[in-house]
Amino acid sequence: MNSTLNNPSKLQKSLWFFVCIAILGVGFFSFFLLKTLKPVPEQKDSALLIPTVQTAPLQHRQSPLLIDGNGIVVPTAAISVSSQVNGEVISLHPNLVSGGDFKKGEILIQVDRRTFEANLKEAEANQRANQSTLEFITKQLTRLQSLMDQGFIGEETLDDAISRRDQTLAAIARQNAIIQNRQLDLERTSIQAPFDGRVYEESVDVGDIVSPGRELARFYASSEVEVIVGLNTDDSSFIPGLWQQQTAQQRSAWVTVDHGDNTYQWQGYVHRVESDLDRVTRTVDVVVRIPSPFTAGTLVGNPSSSVELEAPPLLVGMYTNIAIEGMSLPGHFVIPVRALRPNNTIWTSISEGILKQETVEFVRQEGNQAVLLAPDLPEGTPIIVSDIALMSDGMRIKVENINPLSESMESSSQGALH
Repeated sequence: MNSTLNNPSKLQKSLWFFVCIAILGVGFFSFFLLKTLKPVPEQKDSALLIPTVQTAPLQHRQSPLLIDGNGIVVPTAAISVSSQVNGEVISLHPNLVSGGDFKKGEILIQVDRRTFEANLKEAEANQRANQSTLEFITKQLTRLQSLMDQGFIGEETLDDAISRRDQTLAAIARQNAIIQNRQLDLERTSIQAPFDGRVYEESVDVGDIVSPGRELARFYASSEVEVIVGLNTDDSSFIPGLWQQQTAQQRSAWVTVDHGDNTYQWQGYVHRVESDLDRVTRTVDVVVRIPSPFTAGTLVGNPSSSVELEAPPLLVGMYTNIAIEGMSLPGHFVIPVRALRPNNTIWTSISEGILKQETVEFVRQEGNQAVLLAPDLPEGTPIIVSDIALMSDGMRIKVENINPLSESMESSSQGALH
């Protein structure tokens, strides 16, 4: 023992050995406690693993197909008015300003008539003189003929009278033409509206001295306007009778315009199809006419506010959406385009939230809706519109809500056909 005490190095080694053993023991004991006291992770509810989807109800539609497109409003008739006489402008229609309205037959521009009235009176007076001359010569011919029959005068005297009569008849004919021209000039001093219209531009003021050929105003017919929509051959094939004007005009059409937060609609009809196919776009231009473009607009859907707003006019130059009544297709239905899957399939939700795949026949697209023919699916069948990475028949799903079809297309079709 004395040797141990006398050997400090061995004592230190022993102490370090026991210290290391103690540290290792504490470490193992702490690790054991941590493992023992660690909270058990909660088991996830298996229901949380079921994907949540959004659906739209299947809607069977009995109304005809709608062939949609876009177009710009143009006038059915537009003219430039020029003066046809020389003279001073003495009055203008109060609405002869850009945007002003007028009715057929109203006087838009009045040139001073006095000179033309005097010219006409002069011509008529000359004609009365010619008529008097003719009456005198006619009586003279009767008397000369009697004298010649009695042998008192020669044939030459009678021939001279006949020649004077013929010259007078020719003068009367020429004077009739002069009177007609002067009557026409007098009428041309009053420029009348050829139809109900609206002023596009005016370039004349009271007091202006005008001459033939000077442009005074431009305006267009306002009782009807046209919208020209280019359709490809596939779309045009869904409109029966389109290529015969008589049958094409039996097809209704609807024009819609966004105005602020509201959408307004006008009903019209197919008027005609332009003569040839556009060489660049390979489309055919269908001309739709809209009667009463300034008064017949109606609000589509619900107003954006409680304030009752007046429908705007359908102005020339407006960009519009247009839907043309197409063929009737029994048994078709519509779904949002995003619900149509590859290979013309759709996913439906059958009872108890189970996925089922159906194959459909795609007909065409109307805006953001797909028109389909399908198996006998009941009205209101939920159609999956959500994008899920992996879907399979029999897969369980959770329906979060039922979304109606997109209001943008639905509003146009409902407004057009109801």
